Amino acid sequence: MKRRTYLATATGATAATVAGCIGLGGSDTDEEADDDDETTDDGPPELEGPDEDGTLDDFDDLGAWTVVSGSMSAESDQAVAGDQSVLLETDADDQQARIVRELPEPVNCSTVNLGLAVASEETITPIIQLFDDDGNVIDYRATIHPGGLQRCNFGVARMDSGVELTEITDIHIAFLSAEDSEDRLLLDDLYAVPRPEDGQVMLQFDGGHESIESEGLPILEAYDFPATVFVPTDLVREDDDAEGDYLTEDQVEELDDAGCMIASYAANGQILDNYDEDDQAAQLVDAQEWLEDEGYENGARYFSYPAGQYDEDTLDLVADTYDVGFAGHHPVQGHVVNAARYPRLLNPDVEDAEEDLERTAKLGGITTLCYYSLEEDDTVDRLEETMDLLEDYVDEGELEVIMPDDLETEYVFDGE
Repeated sequence: MKRRTYLATATGATAATVAGCIGLGGSDTDEEADDDDETTDDGPPELEGPDEDGTLDDFDDLGAWTVVSGSMSAESDQAVAGDQSVLLETDADDQQARIVRELPEPVNCSTVNLGLAVASEETITPIIQLFDDDGNVIDYRATIHPGGLQRCNFGVARMDSGVELTEITDIHIAFLSAEDSEDRLLLDDLYAVPRPEDGQVMLQFDGGHESIESEGLPILEAYDFPATVFVPTDLVREDDDAEGDYLTEDQVEELDDAGCMIASYAANGQILDNYDEDDQAAQLVDAQEWLEDEGYENGARYFSYPAGQYDEDTLDLVADTYDVGFAGHHPVQGHVVNAARYPRLLNPDVEDAEEDLERTAKLGGITTLCYYSLEEDDTVDRLEETMDLLEDYVDEGELEVIMPDDLETEYVFDGE
C-alpha cells in the first residue's frame, strides 16, 4: 500500500493547514513507511514542502526536474524562495518549453491551487499541469505582462473530467511562444495555497460607461446581486447635458445606493504603462482621492487596470496605493498571494461563463466575471443569461456572490 503525501485536506482553509498537512499518512505502520522510504531512495525525490509560506519547491535542486522541450538553466541573480530561480527558454524550432517532476508517491491536490513566482520580458501564459496515474490532467494558468519576479495567482483553466486530484503523480511546468520566436520565462517558488471550499463569485464592471447603470443595474437588481463598478474618475460627467457617454454623478450615486461598490479605473481610464512613473502615480492617487472626497471610501481601496495592462512600475504603485488590484485572466482562483494583480474573466461569453461557474461550484475557489460596456444588445443578453445561470447555483447553495472587501478580509494567504 502506498503512503500518500498530502498537500492539503478537505478542511484546508488557511495557510497553516496547507503547511501542516504534508506527510499525513493515514493508518500506515512504521514498517510500511520504512519500506516506502527505501523505495523512494531509488526513485525521484519527494516534495519537501509546503513550508509556512506554502512553498513546495524552491528550485535549488534542479535534479528533480526533467527537461522535455526547450531548455532549463539556473539563475543565481534573482530568487524568491531559496538561492536561485530557473530560466526556461524556447527556440525557433520548438515553440514550447516544458519541465517535468515525477513524484515518488501520489499527492493530494484536491483543495489547493498551485502557483509560481514568474517574470518575463513578453506577455506569457505559464502553465502548471498536474497529472494523475491515468494521464488525466488539471491546468493552472496565469497570464503575465513584463515585470519583476514575484508570485502570481494561478487559476484552473482546464480540467479533465476524470482527473483524480487526490492521486497526482506528475507536475509539469510549461509555456508556449509564437512561431519563430525565442522567449524566456524566469520562474521560482512552486507553491500551494488553499482554495475556498465553497465556490465564490465576484461581479465587476469596467470603464464607467453609462450603460452600466441604464442596462446593467436593472439586471443586478432583478437578481439581487451586488457588483463593483470601476470608474475613470476624471470622466464622470456632471449631468446628462455634459458631452460624452460616461456615467454621470447621479448615475454613480444611484449605483452606490443600489449596493454597488464604486472603485477606481484610474483618473482617465487610459492604459497606464503608456505613462512614466510619476504620471502613473498621479493617475492612481487622483482617482483614489476623488472616490474618498465623493463618499466612496470603501471602493477607493480597489483598482482595475485599464485594458488589463501594466508594467513593473504600475504593479509597484498599485501595491502601494490600493489594497487589491484586478487584472485578467483565468477562473477558479485560490487565496490571494499577489494582491496587486488578482485575476478575473473579461467579457465572458455564456458558454465560457457556464463552464467556469460549474467548475467553481465543483472545486470551490473564486471566479470573477467582469464586463465592460453594455451598449450592444447581445452583451446585455449575455449578462442576463449568465446571471440566470449564477442564480441557479446561488439558490442551490453551491455558489455565493461576494465583494472585494470579502476577498480581502477572508481569502488572503498570509503565509503564517
